[in-house]
Amino acid sequence: MTKEECQEKIAKVICKKSEGVTCDECFRMSKGTICAGFEKCRISEKTVEQLNYVLASKKDNAFLSACAGSGKTEVVGMKAAYEIKQWNDRNKGIAVLSFTNDATEVIKNRVSMFAGRNGTYPHYIGTLSSFIHSYIVQPFAYKFVGYRAENSDCSLHIVEEGVPIYSRHWLKNYECSIPYLSSRNKRSSIYAHQIGFDFIKKDFYFYVGNRLIWLKDYYQSNSIQEYICERREKKPHFWEWNYVKECFSNCKKKFWKQGFANFDDLNFLAVRILKKNIGTEIAKRFPLILIDECQDLSGNELEVLRQIQEKGCCIHLIGDLHQSIYDFKRVNPDIIAEYIKDLKKYELNSNFRSCKEIVSFSEKLIGKSNSISENVESKFGNQALVYVEYKTPEEAVEKYASLLDRMGCKTYKNRILVKQNSLRKQLERSTKNEFDTKEPLIVAVQLWKEKNQNKMSLALELAGLQVSKWFGGGRTKKNYYCPQEITSVFAWRIYLMKVLNDIEKLEILMDFNQTYGKWHENARKELNRILESQYDIIANYDKGDARKIGNIVNGNNFKVSSGNKDVIINDLEGNFITDIPIMTIHGSKGCTYDTTLVISSENAKSEGGHWKSHWIEGSGEEKRIGYVASTRAKYLLVWGVPELKKKDRELLENYGFISVEKVTYKLDDQKST
Repeated sequence: MTKEECQEKIAKVICKKSEGVTCDECFRMSKGTICAGFEKCRISEKTVEQLNYVLASKKDNAFLSACAGSGKTEVVGMKAAYEIKQWNDRNKGIAVLSFTNDATEVIKNRVSMFAGRNGTYPHYIGTLSSFIHSYIVQPFAYKFVGYRAENSDCSLHIVEEGVPIYSRHWLKNYECSIPYLSSRNKRSSIYAHQIGFDFIKKDFYFYVGNRLIWLKDYYQSNSIQEYICERREKKPHFWEWNYVKECFSNCKKKFWKQGFANFDDLNFLAVRILKKNIGTEIAKRFPLILIDECQDLSGNELEVLRQIQEKGCCIHLIGDLHQSIYDFKRVNPDIIAEYIKDLKKYELNSNFRSCKEIVSFSEKLIGKSNSISENVESKFGNQALVYVEYKTPEEAVEKYASLLDRMGCKTYKNRILVKQNSLRKQLERSTKNEFDTKEPLIVAVQLWKEKNQNKMSLALELAGLQVSKWFGGGRTKKNYYCPQEITSVFAWRIYLMKVLNDIEKLEILMDFNQTYGKWHENARKELNRILESQYDIIANYDKGDARKIGNIVNGNNFKVSSGNKDVIINDLEGNFITDIPIMTIHGSKGCTYDTTLVISSENAKSEGGHWKSHWIEGSGEEKRIGYVASTRAKYLLVWGVPELKKKDRELLENYGFISVEKVTYKLDDQKST
């Protein structure tokens, strides 16, 4: 079909365009239609590639490969609306699924605009996890796991994998009979909520802290095999492989039977459920499912879709496998590629987000050459790709901010992107306000009064660091340094909030024009009363010896930091302050900014964060991380890199980058002439 024929077919359905009137004529005459407030007809502005997918058969399994900035979400919204407006069956519907609530809201908005209505029943637009949870697992899982609720609600209760045992003591009832033995023979218990099963690897996995460990790898490790061999001298069948697997399986079954599951259990249970006749009924209820951002599908989520597809449902996957950066979620684009190889293929190769210089570079980065920049002004020509060298990441931020000022981009939509969350926090602290953690409580009070979510979270952390010392010492900053004797992290957090609120009410402690010594003197007079007045919040969770809260703070355990006794506190100040938002590369997925600074880690030790070792010379996910980071900018992409040697400068410049010094020199030269 020609582009005009595609437009005609879609317009007749979506906006009821009259016969004999072109889309452009319809746009000029329209009032209050889907094009209201737009400068062009929203159908005729689409490319042939986009229109072809909107017209894709709802009876064929399909994969829409969409490059960065291709208008994918707009097309998904139009496709869904096109099918919805022709839908006649009130007992069946389409499911349009994504991975985040934000993405879901964007799709809902697009569908509403194109379909001309807010309600979508009998269709469903939401996250994949909520779809699996609401339509497959919760209505049926109790029958498969033997859960008998005391009331009529047979829903499974979700327990996150990372929930610590000390905050949920009842989880000890679901301890696996196989412990975790470290290479140093340190023994740790494994609990049911920390265990999962992967359909792709056909293996159990479990978490030790934040670390995922595969059961087979653990079992075959040298230290465990030595441990088993020693025990088999007396017990010949000790820890045989089938027995170990059975222990893990029984641990999970007991957990489920009592009505509990972790998030990935929902996928496992969904597959079991769908293999029965229930799968056929789900496929009848939703004969067409569209999955946006399909590159984020884990192996278990993919298996859920496979089961629905085998029961008769038509699956459309939409995404870009080059933007698959969730290895920690066990996402493998090679597995997805294998799944889609027999699906009907559609492509979106026009990039409406970035100028041609950025598109060309990002394509070169991953070895592609089929994307084209469409209708994006090249504002800065060969200065669209800039690199800044830094001694510290803060220096990169300062150089970037200065460059934006010189190039007239200060009011643009600018962002700073980093790989590590720790670097994001570091930069937020140092470029928003720098502080001295030798006085954690004073800094906590200063941050608390700002009423900014990130600053208040940091304030609780710093307050916990100080207050926990008066309760015998804390655990880790992740839990606000909650003392060992206090068994509820939640109650400890509330306690810290109340303490900071009470301090904030005291004018004498909110005066930061006094010396550190004077502030400490005043604080010692007030803190015992404040700590005691709020103690009821944690009293029932405090397993320590009877505490004399009214005298817990004294001159010995609350001293002025060295050298600060006669120093004026003053408000928090940093060397360089900027209001440019800082976010992680993962958090920037799907976003568009006018300019971005992508800061490389200082060395290759980081996971996927180094400009050369990972983004240029790396492979797999680490290279895809560089690609995602470099495809967010519209007009100007800046890479912040640690100080370079001549060879590395030449490498960057061969990719089209120009140094910030050269850009500045050219700008100065232009002004002088």
